[in-house]
Amino acid sequence: MHIVGVGVWEQRYNKMSIMHHPKTKTILSQKVITSCLRSSIIVNTILYILITYKLSQSSQTNNIISTSVPLQRSTQTIEQPHTQSSSCASTILYYYASSSLIWLIIIFWKKRRRKVAALLDIFTAIIILIILKFNVHQCTIRTSTSIIAKSINSTAWFENYSSIQQQQLIEDNVRISFSLHDPKIVPVPDKFSGVVGYRCGDKADLPSTLSKSTILNFTTSISTNLKILFIGDSIAEQFAQAFDATVLGSGYEEHRVAKTYRNGPNNVNVHNCLSVSAPVRGGGVTAFWRIATLMSESTKRERYLCEHGWKTWSSTTALDLIGHQYTDIGQDNNHQQHEATVSAFDAVVLRIPHGWLTLEQITRERIYEAIKLSNIHTDAKTVIISTLPLNNNVITSSDWIKVAEINHIIRDIARTWKPNDNVEVQHVLVQEFGNFTNQILRMNAEHIRLTNTATPDFTKTNWELSGADFLLKRLSAESFWLSSICMVCAQPVFPRMNDKNVQVEDCMRNKISRDGIHFCVETLGPRYSASIACLLGCVYNEKESNTKSKTDLIHLRQCEQECNDQFMTIRPVDEDWIRNGISLYSKS
Repeated sequence: MHIVGVGVWEQRYNKMSIMHHPKTKTILSQKVITSCLRSSIIVNTILYILITYKLSQSSQTNNIISTSVPLQRSTQTIEQPHTQSSSCASTILYYYASSSLIWLIIIFWKKRRRKVAALLDIFTAIIILIILKFNVHQCTIRTSTSIIAKSINSTAWFENYSSIQQQQLIEDNVRISFSLHDPKIVPVPDKFSGVVGYRCGDKADLPSTLSKSTILNFTTSISTNLKILFIGDSIAEQFAQAFDATVLGSGYEEHRVAKTYRNGPNNVNVHNCLSVSAPVRGGGVTAFWRIATLMSESTKRERYLCEHGWKTWSSTTALDLIGHQYTDIGQDNNHQQHEATVSAFDAVVLRIPHGWLTLEQITRERIYEAIKLSNIHTDAKTVIISTLPLNNNVITSSDWIKVAEINHIIRDIARTWKPNDNVEVQHVLVQEFGNFTNQILRMNAEHIRLTNTATPDFTKTNWELSGADFLLKRLSAESFWLSSICMVCAQPVFPRMNDKNVQVEDCMRNKISRDGIHFCVETLGPRYSASIACLLGCVYNEKESNTKSKTDLIHLRQCEQECNDQFMTIRPVDEDWIRNGISLYSKS
C-alpha cells in the first residue's frame, strides 16, 4: 500500500511536472519578452518623436536643404558640411523597430490564450514601421545633392557657342551650367544696361556684411542650350540684360539685337521693348519681352507699340520672338554655320509688374492666366515667377502685408500646379527674389542705423513683417521716387536745403538701388542669374522631371529650395567656387 501510494503520488507529480512546469516557464518567458519588446517599441516611438521635434526646430534656425555638395577636382572630392544629415537618425529607429517586429512575430507564432492582444501588438508594430520607413525615405531625399561643382576646361567652356557641344563639356544632358568669378577677372554684368539712371558703379561701397567676395562681390557666367524668355517691366528688363551679359562673353555682343525706345534728357536713356541673344554661350537663346502688365485676354491688343507707358500686349510680338532667325554654329565650333529659328522657348521667367499694376490688381486668377498665356504664345513648358520685393509703391504697412500675401499666393500656385490637357506648362517654380532683397535691405538698415533691433531669423516665415517700420521711412530729398532710405542710402541721412530752400534729408547713395524701385544689377545681377540657371537645371539637367512622378516632384522642390537657399539669400557661396576651372550645375 505504502509503496503503491508513493508510486501513484510520484506518477501524478511527474505528470503534473511534465504538463505544467514547461508551460509555466514558457508563459513567463513570453510575458517578460513581450513586455520588453512592447516597452522597446514605446521607447523607440518616443525617441523618434523627440528627434523629429528637434530636427524641426533645427530646420527653423537653419533652413538649408543643401547637404553634401561634392567639389570634383582632378584627383579629389571635397565634401561640404552636412546641415540636415542628422535627420537620418530615424534610420536607426527603423532597424530597432524592425528587430522588435521580427521577435514579436516569432514569439506570438505559438498559440496563446490572448490572441487578440498578440495581433494588436503586431499591428501596432507594423504601423510604426510604415511611419518610420516613410521618414527614412524622406531622409534619403533630404540628403541628396542638387548643386554640383565640377572641374572643367574653362577655355573650351567660355568659348563654346554650339548647342551640341555644350552637353559634352560638362556631362551628358547638362543643359545649363554656370561659373562664379572674381569681378576683376569677369566684369559686372552691366554692359547692356542702357538707362544711365540705373547704373550704380560710381556709388558708395556696400557694408562689410554684404561686400564679401562670397556674398555680393562675385560675378557669374552661364552656358546653356535652353531658350529662355524674360517677361516683365523695366525691372525685368534690367535683369534680362544682366543675364544676357552672363551668356555673351567679350566679342560676342553682336549676337544680341534689340528693339528700343529712348527717353530722358537728350534721349540719353535707351530702353528695350524686345531683345534676342542667339546663339549664346552653349548654343541657346535668351530674350526679353517688355509687358508692363500681366498677360490676360483683357489686356491683349492687335498691335504693340514700343514706347514708355504702353500697358498692353500683342500676340504678334510673340510671333516676332519665336520667328527670330539667327546664325547657329556647328557641332565642332569650326565655322560650319547654318540659319536657325527660335521656334519655341523652353522657359519663361516672369516678373509681376508691381507699380504698373496696383497690389489689388495682382490676384491669383490673373497670375494663373498669365502663366497659361505665356505657354500658349511661346510654347514654354517651364515658368519661373519672381516674388515681389519692396519698392517705392509700398507706402503703408498694409501695402507691405499685401506684398507678403501675394508672395504666398505665388508660392502656393507653384506648389499646387498640376498640368492638364488645357494647360501645357509642366513646371512652375519660384525665385525668392523678394526674400533676397529683403535680407539685403535689412542688413543695410542695420549698417546705416535705421533700426536697432536684433537681426531677425531669415528662415522664419514672414520674418520681413516683424519690426518693418524702417522699410517705410522715405528719403525726402527724393520727392519724385519717394525712395525707401534703406534701399538707396549707404550712410545715415543728413539735412540739407533743396532748390526750393526747404530742408530735406539726403544721403550718400549706395550700390543697392538708385531710385527705390530699380536695383543695381552690378550688385544683385550675379546672384539673380545664378539662381535662374540653378532653378532651370532642376528641371532640365540630366533628365526632365516627370510631373506624374511623386518622387520626381519631391526632388524638384528640394532642388528648387536648395537653389533659393544658396543664391536668393545672403548666404555665402563656397569660396572654392569663385575661381576659373570650376563649373556648377544643378539637378533634381
